[in-house]
Amino acid sequence: MVNVFFELDRLRSYLVSKGIDADTVEQVISRAHGEINTISVMRGEEAIDEAVSVGAQKESADFINDLRLDTVHFEVKTESGQLNFDEPPRPMLPFLLKNAKPMKDGSGVYKVIPVGKPGNKPSFAKNIVDEQRRISAERHETARARARAIAPTGSQIFRTASSKQDPQTQWVQSAKEKDFTEDVAAINQNLRSSLDDSIRDIINSYMEMY
Repeated sequence: MVNVFFELDRLRSYLVSKGIDADTVEQVISRAHGEINTISVMRGEEAIDEAVSVGAQKESADFINDLRLDTVHFEVKTESGQLNFDEPPRPMLPFLLKNAKPMKDGSGVYKVIPVGKPGNKPSFAKNIVDEQRRISAERHETARARARAIAPTGSQIFRTASSKQDPQTQWVQSAKEKDFTEDVAAINQNLRSSLDDSIRDIINSYMEMY
């Protein structure tokens, strides 16, 4: 990443070589530094928003909640340092059989479950603490919901869950891959590249003025 202070010193040396008085030089340096700080904050927010978008696509509130911008090294990170949020298989049968009905022969309990019905899935964004990230995630979630709304839907399907079924093999939510290592690396590479270009553009614009 470009060294901001080196670039400001480069601008200072250039202005001095042009015979600009010391007070004016420092005023220009101060303005340039302010513009760099502003664009740095903007690029950082864009990078976090991009990371939120990726987290929304993979439906990982844990990843989104853990995001932060390292303002020292200027890169997107997580508070925990973790980038793999894979979810293991999750047995759902015990949960589904809550308040289940007893079978007529008394040998167990059962419940008829509607499957494939759109709109039953809870919003993962409700768990996101930071308001800005919640809004960003919900924006992406709304776009997916709109896409589902115009997609063709089949008839409602019902299945029976019962205590006679094996909870380790039936009604098990599949494992979900949510590794963000490559995503974050790409985001940070783009962040550094775009910020470097912006910093050089600011410095060069002031040089062109004088």
